[in-house]
Amino acid sequence: MSEILAQAVDICRKLIGEKTTPDVSEIDSAITNITYIPMFKDVDQSILKDMLLSLYTTKVDTFQILEGKERRDPWLKAFKAAQSSKWNFWTRYSKYLAEKKSFAPSVISHLDELTDKVLDKLFNPQRDDIIISKKGLVVGQVQSGKTANYTGLVCKAADAGFNLIIVLAGIHNNLRSQTQTRLDEGFLGFDTQNTRAFTLNQTIKMGVGRLTMQLLIHIQLV
Repeated sequence: MSEILAQAVDICRKLIGEKTTPDVSEIDSAITNITYIPMFKDVDQSILKDMLLSLYTTKVDTFQILEGKERRDPWLKAFKAAQSSKWNFWTRYSKYLAEKKSFAPSVISHLDELTDKVLDKLFNPQRDDIIISKKGLVVGQVQSGKTANYTGLVCKAADAGFNLIIVLAGIHNNLRSQTQTRLDEGFLGFDTQNTRAFTLNQTIKMGVGRLTMQLLIHIQLV
C-alpha cells in the first residue's frame, strides 16, 4: 500500500467515525469528501473503496469462557461506573491499533470486549480488605491475536490499578525477544533493547510512545 493510499484510508476512517459496520453510502461519502483534498485527487477511488469495504467486513470469531460459579465475583462494571479514570493505557493502545496497525474497528471492539471479560475474572485491585487467590488460563490458535489480547489486558490492568504485572515470555530467546518488542510497541512505548530504566529524556520512543500521550511506567527485565 502506498503512503498516500494509507493516509487516504486513515482519513476516511476518521470521517466515518467509530462505527464498526458503516453503510456503503457512508463509505462513498467519505471517499467523495477526501477527493476534494488536493493530495488525494488522483487516488484510485475503486481501490480505496475495496480497501475500506475489506476493513469494515473483517470477521472476528466469538470466544468462549468456562468458569466455576463459586469463583464468580464481577467487579469491573461497578468499578468503571465509580471511577473517573480515562483508561489512558487502553485508550492509547486502541488508538495505536487503529491508526498505526490498521486494525478494523470490529476487531478493536472485539478486543475491548474480550479483555474486559478477562479482567473482570480477576479481582478489584483497589480492594485491600480481602486476600485473593485466583488462577485462569487463556488459550488461542496460532496467529489468532493472542499478543494483541494480552497486551490490551496488560494496558487495562495498569489502568485499573494493578501495580505489578509479570509477563512470562517463554524459555526461547527468540520468542522472548519478539514478545518484548510487541510489549514495547503496545504498552511501554519505548525500546527496552536500549533502555533499562525509564526516563523521558533518554528513551527511544516506539509504537504507542510516538503518540501524544506520555505515560509513566517502570520496568524490570530478567
